[in-house]
Amino acid sequence: MPQTDDANPHARMRELIMGFRASQFIYVAAKLGLADELANGPRDAAAIAAAVGAAPQPLYRLLRALASIGILQEGPERTFALTPLAHPLRSDAPGSLRSTALLYGDAVFWNAYGQMLHSIRTGEPAFELAHGEPMYAHLASHPATASLFHEAMSGFSEQEITAILKAYDFSSFTTLVDVGGGRGALVAALLKAYPHLRGIVLDREDVTAGAQRLLAEAGLTERASFVAGDFFQTIPRDGSAYLLKSVIHNWDDAAAETILRNCRRAMPVNARLIVIERVIPAPNIPSEAKLFDINMLVTVGGQERTEDEHRALLQASGFELARIIPTASPLSLIEGVPRPA
Repeated sequence: MPQTDDANPHARMRELIMGFRASQFIYVAAKLGLADELANGPRDAAAIAAAVGAAPQPLYRLLRALASIGILQEGPERTFALTPLAHPLRSDAPGSLRSTALLYGDAVFWNAYGQMLHSIRTGEPAFELAHGEPMYAHLASHPATASLFHEAMSGFSEQEITAILKAYDFSSFTTLVDVGGGRGALVAALLKAYPHLRGIVLDREDVTAGAQRLLAEAGLTERASFVAGDFFQTIPRDGSAYLLKSVIHNWDDAAAETILRNCRRAMPVNARLIVIERVIPAPNIPSEAKLFDINMLVTVGGQERTEDEHRALLQASGFELARIIPTASPLSLIEGVPRPA
C-alpha cells in the first residue's frame, strides 16, 4: 500500500496495522481471475461482474479499492484496466504470482499467520496449531492445497532461476545433484543452459509424477533423472555439484546439519556444495530475508540465516564457506568446499 511520510508516525502505523486489507484485496482478485478478465483491455465493472460471477456493486467497490493501491486504473463510467503492477496476477504471465496470492490469502496460510503469537511464545510452528498437523503432512493429505503450494513455489522459482543462471557459472561441472529439488525446474533450466551437464533430482515420492512430467516435457529424460528418497537418509553419490535451493531454511540447525553431512558423505572432495538461500544482512537494514524468516517460523519452524550462521552451519557439517554470491533475486548462492575426511 502507498507509504505516508514517516514524519507522521500515526498515519504510517495506521497503514501498517491495516496492511492485511491489501493482502485480501489481492487474494480475492486472484480468486476471481480479475487480471485474466482484463488482459485484453479495459472493461466496465458490470461486465466484469457477470464474467466472474460476482455481485456488480460489491465488485465495483473492490475494483475501486484495487485502483486506490495501484493495481488497477479506473477510467470513465466505471471502467477498469490493468496497471503494470497487476500483470503478475495474470495466470499466463511469466513467473505468475497468482497462485502465490491464492496460497497466502487462503485459510491454509492465513489461519497460520493468525496464530503467530504461538510461534513467538513457543518457537513452534503456528501452522500446526491452526491445522492440527505439520505443513508437509497437511499437504500430503490435501492434494488440492499441495498442487496450489507447488504451483506457487514454481512462480517464485521462475524468477529466482533466471537470477541464479546470471550469477553463477556452472560450466565446470558434469553432474548436478539437486537435493530436495521438487519437480526439477532448477535442473531443467541448468541442463538447457549447459548442454554437457547431466542432472539428478532427489525429492519425496509424492512429487515423482510431477518431476518426471516436467523433465519429459523439457526433453531432458536422456540427461536427467528423478530419485525418490529422503535426504535425511541417503543422497546420490559422486555428483560434481550438490544444489540445495530453499531447502536448508525449512529446518533448525540440527536437522540442517544432518542434511549437509549427508551431502558431504556423498560428495567427492573436489565437488562443490551450492546452498541457495536468503542471507540476513546487518541490523537495521531493511530486508526481505528478515520478513521471510518469520514466514519460516510460522509455517514449518525453520529460519533464514546470517552469513555467520551459514558459515557456522557449513563448518559443523564438513565444509568451508568459499564465497557468497548475491543474485538479482532475494536469494544468494552460498558455495561450500568439502573439507577432507
